[in-house]
Amino acid sequence: MKWNWGTGIFIVIVLFLAACAAFIIYAQRQKWSMVEEDYYPKELRHEEKLVKIRNANALTMSLQVKTDLSNLVVQFPPDFRGKKITGNIDIYRPSDELLDVILPVEVDTSLCQLIPLHKLSHGRYVVKVDWTSEGKDYFKELDIFIP
Repeated sequence: MKWNWGTGIFIVIVLFLAACAAFIIYAQRQKWSMVEEDYYPKELRHEEKLVKIRNANALTMSLQVKTDLSNLVVQFPPDFRGKKITGNIDIYRPSDELLDVILPVEVDTSLCQLIPLHKLSHGRYVVKVDWTSEGKDYFKELDIFIP
């Protein structure tokens, strides 16, 4: 076989097409997920969320989320002492939706909720607490890193 410009151009085109095909196959096998499945209806209720955030910011103390040796501790402000609290705690993992955890709010007498760390993998989480007390809604979102 004789090497000339035509043969070189043909080989370059074949290699380029093979690289494109390999990239397409690689791209189709990648795992992807949306941040939220029903993001559009949630976006329409954005004003309601802003009111909840304003309500949470108006409290005397802010909701706190921290970790101890074996638990993720969600500490509600003392404004809610003796009051019934209902709602959800959404522990959202931005990098993998399979690691998300959603729990109902179940506080003890010290206004704490303990979530065992063995339920969570190591890494970054966004803790979204959406709660209601005495007909008023609140929302707080905090970043946390589980070591």
